[in-house]
Amino acid sequence: MDFTLDFSIFQKRLRDIIESHGKMVQEVADDTGISKITLSRYLNNHREPDLKYVVALAQYFNVSIEWMLGLSDSKFEVLPQETQEFVHLFSLASHDDRRVIEAVLSKYREE
Repeated sequence: MDFTLDFSIFQKRLRDIIESHGKMVQEVADDTGISKITLSRYLNNHREPDLKYVVALAQYFNVSIEWMLGLSDSKFEVLPQETQEFVHLFSLASHDDRRVIEAVLSKYREE
């Protein structure tokens, strides 16, 4: 059985998730301990990702490893279904809408 992964999916998803979180590559590098050069090589599809870095990035962005690698279309399958839906909808919200949602949720943090 011959099995190969299409790492261009990983590259696209990594780029998309970094942008959707409003992060800079250097910030992700600093936060994860993955060098900026390695991340840049992943983003330019010049290097296949190391498993330990796929795991670190998935944990950092709270997404599934399977989604990062293109093995699943469910970004948050590690979470219960209703939580997945909330996270998905929150990820679609504008910056201003996110601030409103966070303000509402802060009420429950104080209780």
